[in-house]
Amino acid sequence: MTDPNADTAGQTRLWDRAGALRESWYVACTAAELKRKRIVRARILGLGLVVYRCRDGGLAALLDQCLHRGTMLSAGRLDDDCLVCPYHGWRYDRDGRVVHIPSQDGRQLPATPHPWQQRAFAVREDYGLIWVYPGDDDPERTKPFAMPHWRERPWTTYYMLSRFSGSVGALAQNFMDVPHTVFVHDTIFRRKTDRIMRSTVDTGKRSVEVTYHETDDAIGMMPFLTNPKRLPLVHTDRFFAPNVTRCDYLWGEDSGFVITSQITPESDRTCRVYTLISYRFPWPAWIGRCLSPLIHAYTRIVLGQDIRIMQKNAAGLDNAPDHRNRNVRADLVHVGIERVIESMRTGEALPERYLGSRDVEFYV
Repeated sequence: MTDPNADTAGQTRLWDRAGALRESWYVACTAAELKRKRIVRARILGLGLVVYRCRDGGLAALLDQCLHRGTMLSAGRLDDDCLVCPYHGWRYDRDGRVVHIPSQDGRQLPATPHPWQQRAFAVREDYGLIWVYPGDDDPERTKPFAMPHWRERPWTTYYMLSRFSGSVGALAQNFMDVPHTVFVHDTIFRRKTDRIMRSTVDTGKRSVEVTYHETDDAIGMMPFLTNPKRLPLVHTDRFFAPNVTRCDYLWGEDSGFVITSQITPESDRTCRVYTLISYRFPWPAWIGRCLSPLIHAYTRIVLGQDIRIMQKNAAGLDNAPDHRNRNVRADLVHVGIERVIESMRTGEALPERYLGSRDVEFYV
């Protein structure tokens, strides 16, 4: 797996260009990863962070850099809810204040902290994830995205963590792109039939929603499990700016998959993706428990295919400079996602001519 702290120049450029994209909650890690006495490194919009859990259960997130000589604090240790730099032992409390400098204070902590303070970030735990707000606005003005059906019975939910090549926009487009599924996921998710797929793309100021009108669309390898009553499929894909996709495949009220991806940009070239799989079937719960290893393996295979094609996509972009996408009608969702992200980054309203619903047909 790629080192999240590599490509430092590209990461710095991403932070410099992020603009208003900083004013959102991003996932730093899963709650399960953040055990007590463990330090977790994270990179969000190119900025290196260190996250840890205090003894009282509270959370701390600091810039991963010692003020003294710039050393990574994540390479140090935790002591009494403080981060201790591995280079010269400078100690930081959960608010980023320097509370001890061994070369100056000896073994005794001074009565008051030193005047220096490393930047601390708002951090919270929701839906089994640890979220950090890297921006300057009031983090209380917004909330993390509500992950669908998390721990909601009778739904079963679990996370998959992956690292992808590509930008947030490129990954969001991939996760909501139907035409690629008959090539990248041939036979395992959807077969090529050369039939027309009808859809409606609705572009909003901060979202793109696609509703598909082919209720007999056959997806997956287990229709006997997901849709034994042969009910019509309700398929809707949504992008929520700046970094979330949600894909719903529902058969009636008792069966469906909901795939929600939280995309955390590390650099211009890499992202961490936290994918929540939520599913329910019209079968007794014990059958679902027995089948869970198969479902986990299936979703991991499909996700792995996307990881590999995005690696090839990134490598192709590196082969020649100044590539410009050529779009056809089926790519309207791609264009919408690009426009919404750019609008949010700059803080400028999306022009009215780009908003609203459009019907799109394409072959699959």
